[in-house]
Amino acid sequence: MTKYRIDVYIVDNHTMFNEGLTDLINHRETVHVSRSFTTLSECRAVLSERRPDVLLLDISMPDGEGTEFCQWALKEYPKIKIVALTVHDEYCVIQRMLDSGVHGYVLKSAPVEELVNAIIEVWQGRRFLSKKVEEIIKQGNDKAVVLTNVEKNILRLLCNGCTNSEIAEQLHLSIETVNWYRKRLLAKYGAKNTASLVSRVIKEKIV
Repeated sequence: MTKYRIDVYIVDNHTMFNEGLTDLINHRETVHVSRSFTTLSECRAVLSERRPDVLLLDISMPDGEGTEFCQWALKEYPKIKIVALTVHDEYCVIQRMLDSGVHGYVLKSAPVEELVNAIIEVWQGRRFLSKKVEEIIKQGNDKAVVLTNVEKNILRLLCNGCTNSEIAEQLHLSIETVNWYRKRLLAKYGAKNTASLVSRVIKEKIV
């Protein structure tokens, strides 16, 4: 029986996604997912006791933002290799994650084999970008950010000075859902906080 060499953690707020990906990865001989987490706080607690070789990290989490978590993790545990695993294909988001020190960037639309290859590559000390991500970087910052109707409404209300609770009431959403969308908007525009996001939106007349 082949001994697993690369220990992997998954951080994603969708339990079903974590379970499915764990099963797919663990059919390979060179990689093994030993833990998965649905919040950054859960992962932080475990990292203080035990670190994986490679951490697969979603960018938009309910209790935090991927770039900040990446910077913290690499400062505290510099031996960890981190691969961003996300739906975000916006140039500014990719660049911000790379600036935070992430070792790899893979889109969730990529084949599992490409993700496994990314895990192996970063574990061996190389950077890995999925093919589509490389194309986006070559094209530069010309790609427009695409917003859903809900994101447009939330962005408009943020620009009007509404709080999360006020937005939740107007759009008939939970406060947690509004907060998740707000963090997603920050990630899409590469903004550090809501104030800088609103400033850019107003300046560029996005909504």
